[in-house]
Amino acid sequence: MVMMMLSAMFATSDMAETKTKPKEFVINHKTFCRGEDMAPIKTLPVSTQGEKSSIENCIGSCKDKFNQMLSEVLKAKNQEAHQVEASIFKRLMELGLLLLTVFFANQNQGDYGETVTTVKGVGKRGRVSGRAYFSIFGKLKVYRYLYHIGNKCFVPLDVILNLPVRCYSYYLSEVVNLLDINGAYLEGVKLLEKFFGLKLSVSAVETISRESAKGYEDYYDLKNTLPKAGREEDFTVVSFDGKGVPMIKEEGAKIKGRQGKGEKKQKKKEALVGVKYSVNANVRTPEEVADNLVYPDKKKQGKKPKPVERAQDIRYIASVEQPKREVMEEIKEEVKNGDFNKTPLVCVMDGAKHLWDLFGEVFKEIKNTVLILDIIHVLEYIWLIAHINYKEGSDEGKRYVYEKLLLILQGKVASYIVELQNELLNGSWKKSQQETFLKVITYFKNHKQYMKYDQYLSQGYPIGSGVVESACSHVVKDRMEITGARWRICGAEPILRLRSVVKSNDWDAYWQFYTTQSQNNAFSPIGVNSLNLQQKIAA
Repeated sequence: MVMMMLSAMFATSDMAETKTKPKEFVINHKTFCRGEDMAPIKTLPVSTQGEKSSIENCIGSCKDKFNQMLSEVLKAKNQEAHQVEASIFKRLMELGLLLLTVFFANQNQGDYGETVTTVKGVGKRGRVSGRAYFSIFGKLKVYRYLYHIGNKCFVPLDVILNLPVRCYSYYLSEVVNLLDINGAYLEGVKLLEKFFGLKLSVSAVETISRESAKGYEDYYDLKNTLPKAGREEDFTVVSFDGKGVPMIKEEGAKIKGRQGKGEKKQKKKEALVGVKYSVNANVRTPEEVADNLVYPDKKKQGKKPKPVERAQDIRYIASVEQPKREVMEEIKEEVKNGDFNKTPLVCVMDGAKHLWDLFGEVFKEIKNTVLILDIIHVLEYIWLIAHINYKEGSDEGKRYVYEKLLLILQGKVASYIVELQNELLNGSWKKSQQETFLKVITYFKNHKQYMKYDQYLSQGYPIGSGVVESACSHVVKDRMEITGARWRICGAEPILRLRSVVKSNDWDAYWQFYTTQSQNNAFSPIGVNSLNLQQKIAA
């Protein structure tokens, strides 16, 4: 059976050159973790150098450990339940390590005969080499045969068992990643040691996450070629916004080398956040929207509230390293195959002019687009005027905001601009108040073409950028701005990528892709690592 597997994997003639295995087998024919801090590996009955312990001895050790566990539980009368629970978990970890030992001991050290045939020639069996394997249960050493073709060597067992290039198991790496992307590295290290008895350095967990993000682009390139799910909402919406990431001093100095008079050095670098989602039409009246935004607690008697149309199939992207154009182009890849003949591509953003200009350049091939200024930002500008004319928190101020917002939602932006201009000219205002008037007037003039809210509401388009605003918080801020966090770009980018994958509900498919694609063996034929990937991702 094993020989049949090897034949299928190695005996093919259409293989292209891929990267060779790193220099793991050159130094004393051993595989190491290559620089990571490791505690001494516990000696286990997998084998001794050149001699394999019997599988029966391994199984016997498992039985002895289980009987020890059972005996301890039976003796644990009147002990506190949580202490017994903790003791059982610790013993289960020890048993898990022994069972994993049995698994590797049952592989016959990857001995597939004196020779194996590959596309590069006949590989001759060489000596046994040991490699570290750091699992969720702890560390052990796996011994397997090297095979040689000239001065090249490869390890069939590593390919068959899909062992990682580094010592950290894919399961342990997944646990580490999910800790890293949700909290500080050090906190994750402490948790692993407390509950699993695993000692990893902060440098090690950073490295795991940095390398785990390397499959990001390839995964989404493949996913975007697959057929989409059957259900489709009325509109496809895209949105973009920026969120600052605090940088260490060296990185902050690169953001802007020279400041103007009175200008402070920047301590953050802006990450561009992009989202793509689908949503059903939600036809509303200007009065309904104005009521919800200005008087959210107001209840209408005899009327049931309309069900809220939720965003579906959300794809999040956040990058502090990529140019903004590349982030937009990545979102464009998500929508490029959409049918926008009947319904437009909707884009909702705040007032950042450079993003509107960039959107026009990147998405110019999609002719049917509707660009909408986020209504919440409009509301904030109306409040600026209200605070000039009325006491903050007053009912009169709130009534003013309601009336002017309603005017804008009815498509009468030009009327409000004229009203503001007349008020500015005819009033006696302080300099700061004049500047506020001019700021609001300029904002509305510059974005008037994106403020056709009467049309947007009648068509059921979304008019708020809440999805991307929320993404700025739960994709970027919640991890990047935890207490004391300061980043290098090379450290922040992998975490942002992995968080984007998780928040897009793609983690399981991504991790399946990553662990299948990460094999780095020049003796594997093309297609072996991609086996069933499309079905796995589509599922």
